[in-house]
Amino acid sequence: MKPWSRYNTLFCSKQYGRFLYNALSGVMFELDEHHYRIAQSLCDGEPMFSSDHDREFIETLEENGLLAQRDAEEVKLMAHRYQRNAACFSTAYVGLTICPTLACNFACLYCFEQSQNDATVMSDETIEALIRFIRKHQAAKHLYVIWYGGEPLLAFHVMENLTAGFLKLYPDYDNAILVTNGYLLDERKIERLNHLKISSVQITLDGSEKTHNQRRILKNGGPTYERIFRNIDLLMASSWKGKCSVRVNVDRGNRQEYAAIHKELLERYKGENLKVYPGYVKTFLDHSYDRQCGLCLNEWTELMVDGYKDEGIVPRGGFFPESGAQNFCIATSHYGYVIGPRGEMYKCWEDVGKPHMVIGSVHEDAAVANPELVARYTIGTDPYQDAQCLECNVFPICGGGCVNKRLRSQQLGEEGLEYCSPFKESLRKYLEAYLEAWQTKQICSAVLGTGKARSMEKGYRMAQPEKSRAERAENPLKNLVEQE
Repeated sequence: MKPWSRYNTLFCSKQYGRFLYNALSGVMFELDEHHYRIAQSLCDGEPMFSSDHDREFIETLEENGLLAQRDAEEVKLMAHRYQRNAACFSTAYVGLTICPTLACNFACLYCFEQSQNDATVMSDETIEALIRFIRKHQAAKHLYVIWYGGEPLLAFHVMENLTAGFLKLYPDYDNAILVTNGYLLDERKIERLNHLKISSVQITLDGSEKTHNQRRILKNGGPTYERIFRNIDLLMASSWKGKCSVRVNVDRGNRQEYAAIHKELLERYKGENLKVYPGYVKTFLDHSYDRQCGLCLNEWTELMVDGYKDEGIVPRGGFFPESGAQNFCIATSHYGYVIGPRGEMYKCWEDVGKPHMVIGSVHEDAAVANPELVARYTIGTDPYQDAQCLECNVFPICGGGCVNKRLRSQQLGEEGLEYCSPFKESLRKYLEAYLEAWQTKQICSAVLGTGKARSMEKGYRMAQPEKSRAERAENPLKNLVEQE
């Protein structure tokens, strides 16, 4: 008989029953009391079974990876590692996060962009140098762009000029993302979004009008809430064909407001291509903003779970964990770069404005002048080289967590950084939230006689989603904004 998998989670819920979940296979079983005791004995290394039916149960666990030899699990992880490396070192696409300026018209209390007072706007010379840099990568089939800042709309002409250059190099270029505070998104700019090939716009709100206007203020201290809402109205009423995502930054000061603003936005823009999601406000050392305002991972989990139980808000991706074994990030992508307004290059947008994190410049023939830092990002952060990660029961769905924070914590010696997934401390809470909806579906199927309810006749049954969500086959950069 094969041993108990290190990626198993066995738990008993007073409300939902007894369950066994495996993070590597993504399989979860609901168990009756007898089979739960068998599973517990297997976990303890003291197998307790006797009948043929019990042996059938053991075989089922083996077939689904809940009982597995370590070398077999390592082979599966090796396959995931290969896929991760294949994505990281792919030359099929160029992914650029471009900051046409680091200047911002806002003075948000919690902003980590210490360079926001830098009024530099990307010059024509830098625009030309960036186009030449992209031309060197033209063997890549696709170009993907995220417009970032500062506030990119302060340098709208740079976006226009660069897009014209992109289209000459990549005629099928059509999938850019704009990250903006929304204040400057007027009718003229909205009319240009289709021409700029922007398929997604992310706009940020911080709760109620009162709270938002206390936190996301203009440089002169003025309010911004009403105008942002008006601009979203204009965007949703326009001929633009893309998707709007409203990020609601959440911390201890406004977490009670998230459900209300979520409901208000979805009702206001019902039927429109608009999504609302919470953003994790990360505080950092020596910032003037109260360092205790940021939610810890357990508090973040409570926000997600309580939002579902109280208001029916299902987070992006649902509660059942997706595989995170590949853990792709632009910072680990071979052809992934963050470009500052002077043409300086970084690997992560959290590094923008930090001179010691610059990897090179588009103005130089040998653009990458700091290959050591690039190697630290692409190879040094590989969680498959971290023995502690490999032994963690949630590693296959975490994939090592945030690459930037892993680098800064493990290699640069920064303290107080959390780079692990919320699943590490709160997997059971996420699974129980999923089970509430899953069991409701099972009851409805039984009552309606649809024949889709899974039987407990054997004393156990599968409880994971019938079909796992399709893995993103297209460029993984596409969804990075909402991940952040």
